[in-house]
Amino acid sequence: MKKNFYQGSVDGWMIATIGFIVLFLVAGALGAWAYISYDDLRTDVDAKIQQAATEGKREQSDADYKKYQEESKNPRIEFVGPAEYGRVSFTYPRTWSVYVEQDATDRKDYVAYLHPVAVPSIDNKDSRFALRLEILNKDYDEVVKEYADRLKKGELTSSTPEYNGIATTRFDGAFSKEVRGAAVLMRVRDKTVRFSTDADTFKPDFQTILETVKLAE
Repeated sequence: MKKNFYQGSVDGWMIATIGFIVLFLVAGALGAWAYISYDDLRTDVDAKIQQAATEGKREQSDADYKKYQEESKNPRIEFVGPAEYGRVSFTYPRTWSVYVEQDATDRKDYVAYLHPVAVPSIDNKDSRFALRLEILNKDYDEVVKEYADRLKKGELTSSTPEYNGIATTRFDGAFSKEVRGAAVLMRVRDKTVRFSTDADTFKPDFQTILETVKLAE
């Protein structure tokens, strides 16, 4: 009888010990899992905080750069065309350059190009210009008709805004397979003034320039 009691006690102790070990291992595993999960979560949170901080710095840097770009354009410079062609004038960013291809001394069209920093080659068909100024020896209505086909095809849209009190006809869209921008026509005497830009990216400056245009009739 004593032997059986002793054996039962040993079995109970072993079972309790094994159970304790199992519980200890389970608790340890749960603890390790919890720590790993916490560490992963903390790492993820830290990474998101770092990413947000980096994006915040980048956004601030982009904002500062854009502000610098705008401020660097001031004070603006006045451009004045030939008096005999209506004395077209406007202001443009001082960081831009001007190239006059035709100065109208031969009584032909007046053509000038303006572009940030340096004007691209006018002989290169791939060149795109921030602004073209043309004073054409053509009737206003005749120049408007030049855009009729692309309007019918839906490649261009037209509007009639006023800039600095000057009535205009404006076209926006694709002027060719390579050029997508805007063109604005103004009537001066028996001639037509055409402002155009070869890319949508220049439209903010294009709009600002148009608001400063003056015509001396």
